[in-house]
Amino acid sequence: MKHALDFWYFTETSDADDPVTVESSADLDRVLGEVFAHKQFHPTVVCVKDRPTCDGPLNLPDHQLKFDLDVDRHVAAIHVMGLPGFLPADDRVDTHVEGEEAEGVMRAWVTKGSCASGTAVGRPDDHEAELFVDFDTRTRFPADAAISWEKLCEALKELAETGQRPTCVEWQESDVF
Repeated sequence: MKHALDFWYFTETSDADDPVTVESSADLDRVLGEVFAHKQFHPTVVCVKDRPTCDGPLNLPDHQLKFDLDVDRHVAAIHVMGLPGFLPADDRVDTHVEGEEAEGVMRAWVTKGSCASGTAVGRPDDHEAELFVDFDTRTRFPADAAISWEKLCEALKELAETGQRPTCVEWQESDVF
């Protein structure tokens, strides 16, 4: 892993106030095991530790990745937001905002998944997965945002390698910040 990741998530003994830093594949496997094993009261938040921060008094990261998962169906959905520098170079062409203004514009995306209606492939569906971008406001992911746990893990590994929005999953624009 080239980049350490900070994770905010809940366990029996942690209320997600302080991040857990992941610096190796073994750390990532352990943290994901904890996330999968414990009910999350908010989507899990992940930031690349050594990325720049935005201008302002709070020193917030220039990006954020968060995900929710449906344990019964083994599906997840990812929401990312970030400044253009968080995007891989091939994805930085912006048709909505041009010139210098594009550099400071925060944008958001959610996964475009292959698990129709949030159901695991090959599993009978008795109800749709409930995947949330934000639990407090009850903001759901779009039904086509569901991806497999394996794709979630692959995306997090790529984030740790590149420090940028993963390319191993498809993305669709979101107006949710």
